Parts: sequence; structure tokens; C-alpha cells
Amino acid sequence: MILVVASRRDAGARRLVRSWGPEARLLTPDDLSSPGWSVHTEDPRSSRAVVQGEVVTAGEITGVVTRLPAVTSEEVRRIHHDDRDYAASEMTAFLHYWLSVLPCPVLNRPGPTGLCGPGWRSEQWSLTARCLGIPVRAVRREVPPYQGAASAQAVSHEAPGDRTRLQVTVIGDLCVGGDDHHLAEAARALAAAADVPLLTVFFEADGSQVRFVDAHPWTNAFDPRVTEALRDHLDRARSASERRSHRRDQTS
Repeated sequence: MILVVASRRDAGARRLVRSWGPEARLLTPDDLSSPGWSVHTEDPRSSRAVVQGEVVTAGEITGVVTRLPAVTSEEVRRIHHDDRDYAASEMTAFLHYWLSVLPCPVLNRPGPTGLCGPGWRSEQWSLTARCLGIPVRAVRREVPPYQGAASAQAVSHEAPGDRTRLQVTVIGDLCVGGDDHHLAEAARALAAAADVPLLTVFFEADGSQVRFVDAHPWTNAFDPRVTEALRDHLDRARSASERRSHRRDQTS
């Protein structure tokens, strides 16, 4: 069973599940408030989850794609509105632990500030890219007078020009959209620096100059190349895990 962890409003997640057939299931925050969950810290494979009303063991889950950075109060519609902020925070904390200890491949495992990776802001991605020697588009943030930092907006201050947006998706060892070898290598370097197997990287071409713009851990689930590469990566990871388990059984 492959799980796609996402918001119930995520059309891309539903697209992934449909394209992968009956083996794939969608897990949303609504499932977290269903009875039947249990966690066994000493034997994570025997833990139980509830997916679309069905109780499954963690050992039945062969792969996970996470498209949910955090559970928000809008997602916990089954909870009384006065308690939704607290419930969303608790569900986020639970998913952070559960996704971290699942014994199957997870794209991506939780990071310090997000459920599907490191949770970096655009500035952190840009700084990392610059440290890796990747040309970066310059952006300055401005804060309107008498307003807090939360009101800061990114402003480019560059002439519009004739620019082309380029997108490269890293999925394990594969790159989708990285027809240019240098862009593919730059995207792989960013994914390695963030320690994530799944990353979408955006570049901007202005004439002969190509610069990094932004990156995030979500993918275009409506691109058949991406859905096929995701499934292939999960299948290969599962096969490798089964081979390792078989070798351990033979030596024990």
C-alpha cells in the first residue's frame, strides 16, 4: 500500500492516487480523528493507522508521499471550532513522529519545521543555492512603514526582460525536466544539501543566463512523467528494502 498524505483539498494528491490504482490510498487529517490508531515504539511495523476508514498496520505500507507541510485548523472539520487550533497542532506533532519512524520509504520525511522536508523559506533555499555556487536571482524584501515583518514582500527591482521559467523535479536519482545537464546537477546538489529525495527546483532563463528562483518539496502531480518517476522510485526502494530484509533473515 502506498500512502499519499495530503489535504483533502489537494487535487494533485487525488490525481496521484487515481493514477497509481487500487494500491494507492489518500490519507488526510480527517483520518487522524478516526478510532483505530495505535503506535508501538518498540515495534513500529505493528503500529496501526486508519486510512479511509480501514485499519492497516504500518508493515502493510510500502511507501509514502507527503504533500502536507502541517495540519491547519481548516483541516480538522470534525473537531469543535474552539478546539481546532490545538487539535491541528497535536495532529502535526503526531504526524511528525509517525512519518519519521515508518519503516518504509517516505518522500519526504519531516524536517525541523515541516512535515514534508526541512520547511525552508525562499531565502534559505536561495542562500543554500548561492553557497553551492549556483547563480541566484536577486530579491529584496521590503516592509511597509508601521507594519511588522510578517508584512514583508519580496520585490525583485529588476527590469522585466524576456525570461523563461524552467522547472526541474528531483526524485531520488532521477530528474524530470532537467534536459540541461547543468540544471539537473544544480537541482540534485540542492536536494542533497537539504537531505531530501524529492524536490522541485525553479530556475529563470534570461538570455544566456540561468538563475535559481525557488524550491519546494511538492511536485506537479498532473505531469505523467513525475507520477511515473515517483512510482518507479517507490517500487525500487521497496525492492531494495525487501532484499536487505531477506539478507538479514538469512544471516540470523
